[in-house]
Amino acid sequence: MKRILCYGDSNTHGCNPAWVPAWEEDPEKTVRFSEEIRWTCVLQRLLGEKEYRVIEEGLPGRTTVFPDPVYPHCNGKDSIYPCILSHSPVDLLVIMLGTNDIKVSFHPCVDMAVRAMEELLKVVLNPYIWEHRRVPKLLLVAPVPVRDQIETSNFWGMYDRNSVELSRQLGGVYETLAERYGCHFLNAGDYAEASELDSIHLDEKNHRKLAEALEEKIRRIFEKQ
Repeated sequence: MKRILCYGDSNTHGCNPAWVPAWEEDPEKTVRFSEEIRWTCVLQRLLGEKEYRVIEEGLPGRTTVFPDPVYPHCNGKDSIYPCILSHSPVDLLVIMLGTNDIKVSFHPCVDMAVRAMEELLKVVLNPYIWEHRRVPKLLLVAPVPVRDQIETSNFWGMYDRNSVELSRQLGGVYETLAERYGCHFLNAGDYAEASELDSIHLDEKNHRKLAEALEEKIRRIFEKQ
Protein backbone atom coordinates (compact mmCIF):
# COMPACT_ATOMS: atom_id res chain seq x y z
CA MET A 1 0.00 0.00 0.00
CA LYS A 2 1.26 3.48 -0.92
CA ARG A 3 1.09 5.93 1.97
CA ILE A 4 0.55 9.59 0.96
CA LEU A 5 1.10 12.33 3.54
CA CYS A 6 -0.66 15.60 2.63
CA TYR A 7 0.95 18.50 4.49
CA GLY A 8 -0.79 21.83 4.16
CA ASP A 9 -2.80 24.66 5.64
CA SER A 10 -6.53 25.45 5.91
CA ASN A 11 -7.26 24.31 2.37
CA THR A 12 -5.88 20.88 3.28
CA HIS A 13 -7.70 21.00 6.60
CA GLY A 14 -10.91 21.76 4.69
CA CYS A 15 -11.99 25.16 6.03
CA ASN A 16 -15.40 26.14 4.72
CA PRO A 17 -15.34 29.58 3.01
CA ALA A 18 -18.93 30.13 4.20
CA TRP A 19 -18.10 29.58 7.85
CA VAL A 20 -18.06 33.24 8.98
CA PRO A 21 -21.62 34.14 7.91
CA ALA A 22 -22.81 30.62 8.71
CA TRP A 23 -21.33 30.72 12.21
CA GLU A 24 -22.88 34.12 12.88
CA GLU A 25 -26.28 32.65 12.01
CA ASP A 26 -25.73 29.41 13.89
CA PRO A 27 -22.71 28.99 16.23
CA GLU A 28 -23.22 25.22 16.11
CA LYS A 29 -22.21 25.08 12.45
CA THR A 30 -18.77 23.68 11.77
CA VAL A 31 -15.87 25.62 10.33
CA ARG A 32 -14.58 22.51 8.57
CA PHE A 33 -16.02 20.63 5.61
CA SER A 34 -17.00 17.01 6.23
CA GLU A 35 -15.05 14.01 4.98
CA GLU A 36 -17.48 13.78 2.09
CA ILE A 37 -16.13 17.09 0.74
CA ARG A 38 -12.48 17.57 1.73
CA TRP A 39 -10.11 17.02 -1.19
CA THR A 40 -7.93 14.66 0.80
CA CYS A 41 -10.90 12.40 1.50
CA VAL A 42 -12.19 12.66 -2.07
CA LEU A 43 -8.69 11.77 -3.25
CA GLN A 44 -8.72 8.69 -1.02
CA ARG A 45 -11.97 7.51 -2.57
CA LEU A 46 -10.72 8.17 -6.11
CA LEU A 47 -7.47 6.30 -5.55
CA GLY A 48 -9.16 3.46 -3.70
CA GLU A 49 -8.40 2.02 -0.29
CA LYS A 50 -6.68 -1.18 -1.39
CA GLU A 51 -3.56 0.40 -2.88
CA TYR A 52 -3.40 3.87 -1.30
CA ARG A 53 -3.68 5.48 2.13
CA VAL A 54 -4.13 9.28 2.13
CA ILE A 55 -3.11 10.95 5.40
CA GLU A 56 -4.44 14.44 6.22
CA GLU A 57 -2.09 16.93 7.88
CA GLY A 58 -3.78 20.27 7.28
CA LEU A 59 -3.50 23.07 9.82
CA PRO A 60 -5.24 26.45 9.38
CA GLY A 61 -2.70 29.26 9.39
CA ARG A 62 0.30 27.03 8.70
CA THR A 63 3.26 28.79 7.04
CA THR A 64 6.28 27.22 5.40
CA VAL A 65 8.91 28.51 7.85
CA PHE A 66 7.63 31.77 9.33
CA PRO A 67 6.92 32.11 13.06
CA ASP A 68 3.56 33.82 13.44
CA PRO A 69 3.23 35.74 16.73
CA VAL A 70 -0.55 35.37 16.61
CA TYR A 71 -0.50 31.65 15.74
CA PRO A 72 2.81 30.39 17.22
CA HIS A 73 1.91 26.73 16.55
CA CYS A 74 1.70 27.27 12.77
CA ASN A 75 5.36 27.22 11.71
CA GLY A 76 5.45 24.44 9.11
CA LYS A 77 9.18 23.89 9.44
CA ASP A 78 8.86 23.24 13.17
CA SER A 79 6.03 20.73 12.87
CA ILE A 80 6.89 18.72 9.76
CA TYR A 81 9.43 16.42 11.42
CA PRO A 82 7.01 15.28 14.15
CA CYS A 83 4.41 14.69 11.42
CA ILE A 84 6.88 12.58 9.46
CA LEU A 85 7.72 10.53 12.55
CA SER A 86 4.03 10.09 13.38
CA HIS A 87 3.03 8.83 9.95
CA SER A 88 6.11 6.94 8.83
CA PRO A 89 6.52 5.10 6.53
CA VAL A 90 5.64 7.57 3.77
CA ASP A 91 5.81 6.84 0.04
CA LEU A 92 4.75 10.29 -1.20
CA LEU A 93 4.82 13.63 0.60
CA VAL A 94 2.46 16.25 -0.82
CA ILE A 95 3.19 19.82 0.30
CA MET A 96 0.68 22.58 -0.43
CA LEU A 97 1.69 25.74 1.44
CA GLY A 98 2.35 29.39 0.71
CA THR A 99 -0.96 31.21 1.11
CA ASN A 100 -0.21 32.15 4.71
CA ASP A 101 3.32 33.26 3.78
CA ILE A 102 1.91 36.17 1.76
CA LYS A 103 -0.04 37.76 4.60
CA VAL A 104 0.52 41.46 5.10
CA SER A 105 2.11 40.85 8.51
CA PHE A 106 5.10 39.11 6.88
CA HIS A 107 5.81 42.01 4.48
CA PRO A 108 6.07 39.45 1.66
CA CYS A 109 7.81 39.52 -1.70
CA VAL A 110 8.20 36.75 -4.27
CA ASP A 111 11.87 36.19 -3.46
CA MET A 112 11.04 35.69 0.21
CA ALA A 113 8.21 33.28 -0.65
CA VAL A 114 10.37 31.04 -2.81
CA ARG A 115 13.26 31.08 -0.33
CA ALA A 116 10.86 30.08 2.44
CA MET A 117 9.60 27.06 0.51
CA GLU A 118 13.18 26.18 -0.40
CA GLU A 119 14.10 26.05 3.29
CA LEU A 120 11.23 23.64 3.91
CA LEU A 121 12.32 21.45 1.00
CA LYS A 122 15.82 21.27 2.43
CA VAL A 123 14.36 19.84 5.62
CA VAL A 124 12.18 17.18 3.99
CA LEU A 125 14.85 16.10 1.49
CA ASN A 126 17.29 15.31 4.29
CA PRO A 127 17.55 11.49 4.28
CA TYR A 128 18.43 11.36 7.97
CA ILE A 129 14.91 12.32 9.06
CA TRP A 130 13.31 9.44 7.16
CA GLU A 131 12.94 5.79 8.10
CA HIS A 132 15.91 3.81 6.78
CA ARG A 133 17.13 7.11 5.23
CA ARG A 134 14.67 6.54 2.39
CA VAL A 135 13.39 9.91 1.16
CA PRO A 136 9.90 9.48 -0.34
CA LYS A 137 8.69 10.95 -3.57
CA LEU A 138 7.78 14.61 -3.14
CA LEU A 139 4.94 16.48 -4.84
CA LEU A 140 5.06 20.26 -4.45
CA VAL A 141 1.65 21.86 -5.04
CA ALA A 142 1.31 25.60 -5.58
CA PRO A 143 -1.87 26.78 -3.81
CA VAL A 144 -4.78 28.40 -5.61
CA PRO A 145 -4.32 32.18 -5.99
CA VAL A 146 -6.09 34.68 -3.78
CA ARG A 147 -9.07 36.10 -5.67
CA ASP A 148 -9.24 39.67 -6.97
CA GLN A 149 -12.26 40.28 -4.73
CA ILE A 150 -10.17 40.12 -1.54
CA GLU A 151 -11.39 43.61 -0.56
CA THR A 152 -14.87 42.19 0.05
CA SER A 153 -13.55 39.27 2.11
CA ASN A 154 -13.35 38.91 5.88
CA PHE A 155 -9.63 38.35 5.26
CA TRP A 156 -9.10 41.84 3.84
CA GLY A 157 -6.39 43.48 5.92
CA MET A 158 -4.76 40.14 6.61
CA TYR A 159 -4.26 40.03 2.81
CA ASP A 160 -4.03 42.95 0.39
CA ARG A 161 -3.50 43.63 -3.33
CA ASN A 162 0.16 42.67 -3.04
CA SER A 163 -0.93 39.30 -1.63
CA VAL A 164 -3.13 38.76 -4.68
CA GLU A 165 -0.28 39.48 -7.08
CA LEU A 166 2.18 37.32 -5.18
CA SER A 167 -0.27 34.41 -5.04
CA ARG A 168 -0.40 34.43 -8.84
CA GLN A 169 3.38 34.14 -9.02
CA LEU A 170 3.73 31.15 -6.71
CA GLY A 171 2.91 28.64 -9.45
CA GLY A 172 5.81 29.73 -11.63
CA VAL A 173 8.42 30.07 -8.91
CA TYR A 174 7.40 26.82 -7.21
CA GLU A 175 7.63 24.95 -10.50
CA THR A 176 11.19 26.23 -10.98
CA LEU A 177 12.02 25.25 -7.41
CA ALA A 178 10.59 21.77 -7.91
CA GLU A 179 12.73 21.28 -11.02
CA ARG A 180 15.82 22.42 -9.15
CA TYR A 181 15.26 19.95 -6.31
CA GLY A 182 14.00 17.06 -8.42
CA CYS A 183 10.43 17.15 -7.09
CA HIS A 184 7.15 16.56 -8.85
CA PHE A 185 4.95 19.64 -9.27
CA LEU A 186 1.31 20.58 -9.70
CA ASN A 187 -0.21 24.06 -9.88
CA ALA A 188 -3.56 23.90 -8.08
CA GLY A 189 -4.61 27.13 -9.78
CA ASP A 190 -4.68 25.32 -13.13
CA TYR A 191 -7.54 23.14 -11.88
CA ALA A 192 -9.31 24.91 -9.03
CA GLU A 193 -9.95 28.38 -7.62
CA ALA A 194 -10.72 30.05 -4.32
CA SER A 195 -14.33 30.70 -3.44
CA GLU A 196 -15.98 34.04 -4.18
CA LEU A 197 -17.22 33.99 -0.58
CA ASP A 198 -13.87 34.68 1.07
CA SER A 199 -11.32 34.72 -1.81
CA ILE A 200 -9.03 32.30 0.07
CA HIS A 201 -10.61 28.90 0.62
CA LEU A 202 -11.84 26.18 -1.72
CA ASP A 203 -15.56 25.51 -1.92
CA GLU A 204 -17.07 22.06 -2.36
CA LYS A 205 -16.80 21.84 -6.15
CA ASN A 206 -13.18 23.03 -6.11
CA HIS A 207 -12.20 20.48 -3.48
CA ARG A 208 -13.46 17.92 -5.97
CA LYS A 209 -11.57 19.49 -8.88
CA LEU A 210 -8.32 19.53 -6.95
CA ALA A 211 -8.77 15.92 -5.85
CA GLU A 212 -9.35 14.80 -9.44
CA ALA A 213 -6.22 16.61 -10.64
CA LEU A 214 -4.15 15.11 -7.85
CA GLU A 215 -5.46 11.61 -8.47
CA GLU A 216 -4.25 11.75 -12.07
CA LYS A 217 -0.91 13.26 -11.05
CA ILE A 218 -0.29 10.74 -8.27
CA ARG A 219 -1.08 7.75 -10.44
CA ARG A 220 1.43 9.01 -13.01
CA ILE A 221 4.06 9.48 -10.29
CA PHE A 222 3.80 5.88 -9.12
CA GLU A 223 3.56 4.51 -12.65
CA LYS A 224 7.09 5.84 -13.26
CA GLN A 225 8.60 3.57 -10.62
